[in-house]
Amino acid sequence: MGRKKNMEAIVQIFILIAIACLLIYAMVSKEVNYYVHPRFYVGIWTSIIILILFAVSLIAKIKKARHNVNIRHYIIFAIPLLGALLFPATGVNSKDMTIANSDIVASNSETDTNTIDNTNTDRYYDENITSEKSPTDIIDATASTQQSEGENDEVEETSNAYEKYSQYEVDGVLVINDDIFADWYGDVYDNLDDFVGKKCKYLAQVYSMEDFKANQFLAGRYFMVCCAADLVGYGIVCESDIRSELTDDEWITVTGTISEYEYNGYMVPILKDVTITDGEAPEVEYIYYNNY
Repeated sequence: MGRKKNMEAIVQIFILIAIACLLIYAMVSKEVNYYVHPRFYVGIWTSIIILILFAVSLIAKIKKARHNVNIRHYIIFAIPLLGALLFPATGVNSKDMTIANSDIVASNSETDTNTIDNTNTDRYYDENITSEKSPTDIIDATASTQQSEGENDEVEETSNAYEKYSQYEVDGVLVINDDIFADWYGDVYDNLDDFVGKKCKYLAQVYSMEDFKANQFLAGRYFMVCCAADLVGYGIVCESDIRSELTDDEWITVTGTISEYEYNGYMVPILKDVTITDGEAPEVEYIYYNNY
């Protein structure tokens, strides 16, 4: 009679190898992009190697038969494995999309409503109210600070957020590729004045908003910071005469001139004089934040 095998070790090896194979397939097929940020790739490959090493270390136990082994509690591991086989990875479909990051809009709003009247005077008055400095010294210090901040403001005003994207211009059109999309999108909202009148072109999906006009839609993408749990869609308002010919989630290449548009009390960018051509879904559909 053949020698009995350690069924528990065999089951453990099978589970470890099965999980490793699924992860390898997800990495090679790039389906993992639907779930995690590319910065985790190293960690995933490391996990695959560790799983395989664990499986190899259990091979020696196969010949060490055990009595009264209950492998039913390993059935729980079959659930995620079967789920991965029965429900293939797919991208987001019809998830909520917004015009702008609410943090960006709120930040701009606070900047617009803040005033500098008496701010410096109050600060110096509070700091020196118990000191022996004379009112003249305090006034001189306040004026000096206001002059310094004025110079800083002047420096900031001379910088133009659009200039850092000038290298991506092709025949007067700023071509926004996926690797700069996140930075560009944030800069447009933070420095809208610098981009007004500029022509841009990018790949996007079509989305509808309930309060939009008949000729308006969002041309946007989904952004990921860490994983699928924080996936959010952001887009820019577009106006086009062929809006009725477009369907939601359709991939298009949109080209238009950036202008200002008031939406729900905030000034946001809008694309005018829009030209739309067919777009092909990219291999990696999401935009990944690189600054964190």
